[in-house]
Amino acid sequence: MAVAYAQKNIEKIIEIHNFWKEKSQQNPENKYYKINETVVKTNLVMVQNAEDIKKDTDLLMNYLESVSEWGRYELWVFGNCLRHFDDNALKYYGMQILGKSNYYHSIHLNQQIVIRTFLNLIDTWLRRENLIQAFKYINHLKEIGISINFFYEKILFEYHKAHYKVLQKQNGAIEEMKKHAQTLADYGFPLEAKVLFEEIEKL
Repeated sequence: MAVAYAQKNIEKIIEIHNFWKEKSQQNPENKYYKINETVVKTNLVMVQNAEDIKKDTDLLMNYLESVSEWGRYELWVFGNCLRHFDDNALKYYGMQILGKSNYYHSIHLNQQIVIRTFLNLIDTWLRRENLIQAFKYINHLKEIGISINFFYEKILFEYHKAHYKVLQKQNGAIEEMKKHAQTLADYGFPLEAKVLFEEIEKL
């Protein structure tokens, strides 16, 4: 789903959503099927710029609140849906993860989930033009570092840092964003790069 979202592949996200929707309808007693369906739905809504999904967001927040110790699954839920959370919820849950990122960072798959969650947080705060919050997570991601094993995430981080400079009105920042988007295109991520170039045009 992460790949489909990055490429704005609506058909693929609908396919994934329908899979979990069917699972949820067949097994209504399994709350995780409903949560998975809701997570995918929020990604679909983001790609389509569609309906308000406050009811779905509330469902996810209630679930996250019910879990005292987050694991990989809860981090995945939050990381994929945080763009729909209001500022207060985003600050609250973001601080929760900041305090536990070293724990999540100890296993390879966890590393990627943690990094992508912080990248989503940075991107969301930049879109809301909250430079203070964006800077906080940029600095934290610098501290924990991104291995070369996560090439896509590493370049996307550089792209977000350049976006931060654009909002600071630094000279040459737009060109820097384009350079990082082109790097992704050159190294096997043409669809993801296309989405970034489209975003740059709107700045």
